[in-house]
Amino acid sequence: MIRGYFDDVGQPRIAVSIFGNRGELTIDAVIDTGFDGSLCLPLSLAIPLGLELHGRINYELADGTIKRELTFEATIRLGEAINRAEISLTESEDALLGSELLDGYVLEIDYGNRTVEIRESPMNSEA
Repeated sequence: MIRGYFDDVGQPRIAVSIFGNRGELTIDAVIDTGFDGSLCLPLSLAIPLGLELHGRINYELADGTIKRELTFEATIRLGEAINRAEISLTESEDALLGSELLDGYVLEIDYGNRTVEIRESPMNSEA
């Protein structure tokens, strides 16, 4: 089980490690279930990691605007799981952990008790 926390402004966060060609970094990313990618990383944090250029994607913002962005590839560790993943970059200060990285997991966010837990889905255990 992976435990997260709520930050000072009430956003659920979870630790994730990113490994690039020139370094590694562990950050507390905001869990964004409306983001269907894996990870959106602030540009200021991504540059020192030496991430590999992967390609381009189109995505739609909440206001309907379509954006085209470069994507990068890196190794990501969430809990004990280590995977290669596609990362998009942002000029925001916050990293976002998207639903793609949560595939195969159960995410429990309890706003009343201010707890965040991610655990392997029972369906994955049976396979």
